[in-house]
Formats: sequence, structure tokens, C-alpha cells
Amino acid sequence: MAMEGQEEPRIYDVDQAETVTMPPTTGNGPDPVDLFADEQADQAFGAGATHKTPSSGHRGRTILALLLLAVLILVGCWFGVRAFFRDRVAPGVTLGGQVMMGRTKDQVRQIVDRQVRDSQVELRGEGTTARAGLKDLGVSVDSDATVTKIMNAKGSAGLSRLNPFHGESVPLVAEQDQLAMDKYLTERFIPRQDRSVPSTIVFDQGAHAFRAQEGRGGKAPDLGRVQGAVSSLIDKPGRHLAVGLVYKDVTMPISLDAANQVASQANQRLAKDLVIKGADDDRMTVPAVTVATWVKPVTDLDKGTMELGFDRQAIKQYLDQELARRLDRDMVTAVNVKNTKGDVVAETTKGVDGVRVTDVSTTADLVVKALEEGDANPVQASAEITPHKEQTRVARYDVPDGDIWIQVNLSDQTATAYHGTTQVKTFPICSGKPHDGNWSDTGTFFINVRYAVQTMRGDDYVSPNVKWVSYYNGSEGFHTANWNYGGIAKGDPAQYGSHGCINMYEQDAKWIFDNAPIGTMVKVEGQVPSGPAR
Repeated sequence: MAMEGQEEPRIYDVDQAETVTMPPTTGNGPDPVDLFADEQADQAFGAGATHKTPSSGHRGRTILALLLLAVLILVGCWFGVRAFFRDRVAPGVTLGGQVMMGRTKDQVRQIVDRQVRDSQVELRGEGTTARAGLKDLGVSVDSDATVTKIMNAKGSAGLSRLNPFHGESVPLVAEQDQLAMDKYLTERFIPRQDRSVPSTIVFDQGAHAFRAQEGRGGKAPDLGRVQGAVSSLIDKPGRHLAVGLVYKDVTMPISLDAANQVASQANQRLAKDLVIKGADDDRMTVPAVTVATWVKPVTDLDKGTMELGFDRQAIKQYLDQELARRLDRDMVTAVNVKNTKGDVVAETTKGVDGVRVTDVSTTADLVVKALEEGDANPVQASAEITPHKEQTRVARYDVPDGDIWIQVNLSDQTATAYHGTTQVKTFPICSGKPHDGNWSDTGTFFINVRYAVQTMRGDDYVSPNVKWVSYYNGSEGFHTANWNYGGIAKGDPAQYGSHGCINMYEQDAKWIFDNAPIGTMVKVEGQVPSGPAR
């Protein structure tokens, strides 16, 4: 839109056609072909001379070959053009009058950002002027969506997409906030004491809740002309337009009751946790103070209405930053141990499926919908699942000369080393106490950490310089316990029991350290006796 007497800005394509003049031929190259040579030859021979001409069949084959060659060239050109424009803007697509043909996605993004910056409205009021950008006037441009729309313009069908005579002008993907526009114009063109102020809602940080803020009647800008200019710039960005403001006297544009109702609805949303699910039981909870920043009431000042709304762009920006960080996870291969019969005797590493969050835009739409409808159910994020792999290790525990493993018998307070089914050595032990949560867990485990010397610490103890430590179940393991030789001799965990570890004489703990490497199976069985086992 241009003002009367003002010329519409013209956009020039930077690509200029250049006329190339070919130099005259010289005597160094081949002579030009004389198209009349055959006719002159006929005249030289005379009417009675014999002149052999090509047959019609030969000419037909030549023409057919040329036609076939032309078809092949056209087909090759067609596929070449299709390949070129696969990841580029199609011919005939424009943004704000600028030709976008052949641009890459990154180039399109730069042009979109520049066109948004260059979109300006010169506002002329009573003795005051201001130049405003789209953001000033309450316009939120979704640059990502605009770029996608330009890249996908004219569809995906080959002929229609690549037809240069079929054009498509792409507008900006944007949302308009009438309340923000009214606030901007009011603050710049109407003295404070004369302003009409609509009732609105504000977030009280101390109370963590929204409350209504009452407005008042007075003088207000008529938004019609400005909205028209803004709509024109959204449709064809990159221009400077001028608008003369019109004022009007109005009663309170938005009533206090309307604002109170929207504040109440917003507080209902904050009272419920917004939960987004990943895979399995993985979840993330969005803090209520974050949800509060997304609240964006939808107003119609002409009708005096206000409804609860949410800022989708702010939601998507938050999810872009947080979803992958909190819901993505790497795949973990499950490691199982089988005996020679194929029976699974233990799982040394639990398998975990890999998760990668995808299509954040769809998840953002689901979040907006849940907030608008007040749905407290978790929102399912879009994600790709990579099933975990399985790796099996065959342990030869069921043959006479198989792998070494340790059996801990809590009932008789012994630890026995085996090579497969062959018993090698038995040691006296003192296991964890049968009460106070210090018992030794039963089950099948595997030695995973070892220390020749370690200072062991717990909630109520510190044991420095403990020798020959072989952990198999968290903080439970075999180790020297020279302070508890009496309890080991009696096999009396009820009186002398540990915090869950297997107390041993030093030479016995060293034997296990030397002969049972990481990965050695440990089977803990039986029940702790109520008195001495020996």
C-alpha cells in the first residue's frame, strides 16, 4: 500500500542478462558449411548426368535417431531440473515481491528475517509520529513455519511445481495480538490521563497466580487502519507503509468481569501439573511459572471480549530447548549370561531402548490443545524408539571344568569357589546382620568393581585401608575384615554381622581377589541363622 502521490518501491533482480557477440570466423578454423552445395553440383552435372541421392528410408532413420536423441536430452534435463529443485525453492515463488527461485533453506531464512526487519509502518498522529516494526504492533512471525511454507510452495508434483509460468506469492506465517497493538499505539499517541485502558490480567509472582487488573474508559486509537497496514505487510513484507491515526472515545474496552473470568481459567491451568511423556515411564513436568509465561489472552476490543489463549511460539521455543535434553536417552545393549544349555542365569546389564524426540511442532500443538481444554492428562511427545539390542555371554557353570564362580551360603556362613561343577575351595564368612536393613541380599550377581585397598564409608562407620575388596551388588562385596575375625570364626552375623558385605579372613579375601575377575558370578543363597553357625 502506497500513499497518494507516493511511488510503490520497485524490486530489482540482481541477475542481469548479458548480450554476447561472437567474433567473426577466421581462416584458421573449418570452413562454414555451404547449404547450397548440393544444388550447385546438380547444375554442374547437367540434366543428363547421373546423380545418386539418399533413399527415403535412410532419411527416415536419420530423423528417427534425431528425435530419439532429442527425447533423451529432454528427459535428462527434466530429471536434472527435478534434482536441482528438490531442496530448493520452486520457480515462480515470491516473498514480498522478491523472487525466491532456487534459494536454499538457509538463504530463505536470511531473506525472511530481512523482510520482517524491513517491514515498517510510519504512524502519524496528532503532532506525533513514530516508526513501528511488526513486533511493535503485536505481530509474532513464525520464521520457521514461513521458511517451510516457502520451501514447500507449489506442492510436490513435478509438472505444476516446476512450471515457471505458474507463480505463488507466499505470505508470512504470523499471529496478530490486538491488545499489544492497542497498548503500543496508546502509549505513544495518547497522553496518560486521556487513555482508554482495557481490563487485563497480570501474573502475581508472590502469589503465583493471575489476577485481573481493572481498566477505564477514555480516548483510544482506532485500530482499523493500522490493522489493514499490518495485514498488508504480512501478505507482502519488506515494505514501508504510512498510516494516519484516527482516535475515538470509548468506554472501558474490556470489562473487569471478563478479565476476572480469564484470570480464573488461567489459574485453573496452573493448578494442574503439565506433564509431557517420553517413552516408557520417562516424563517431564513443566513448572507452573513457565506455563504462566505462555498465557496470552485473545481479545477483540471492538466486541469487548477476552478469552484464554496461549503463546504457541513461546511453547515451541521452550520445547526446542528442553524436550530432547530431558526425554532423549541412549540405547543400552542388554547383556545376558546363559549356561551351556541355553538357560539365562542372569542379566548383567539391563537393556534400555533408545529415544530421540522428533517433530517438536506437533508436540507444541498438543500442549496448546491440552492447555486450552484444561486437559490434565500427560501429553505424549513425538519420539523415535530404537529397540535395545541383546548380547549373550555363555558361561560354563554347568560342566566339571567350567568357569569359576562363587556360592555364598548364608545358612552355614560359608563361601565356596567352584570351577563349573567342581568345588575348589570353601571359606568361613560373616555376612550382614539379619535386621536394621543390613542383611546381605540373596540372588545372582556379578563382580563388577575391585580394589586392592579402599577406605570404606557408610552412614555410621569409616573403615580405612580395607584390603582385597570385590564388589558384586552395589555396596555389597567380599573383603578383609581383620576387626571381625571373631565373628568370622563363629559364623554369627546376628551378633557380629556386617552392613551387608561378606567379611573374610585376609588370605581368603585375597584368594577371591586373585582368582575371581570382574564378571565372575556370585550366587547368594540361604537364610541368616539366629545364632552362631559354627
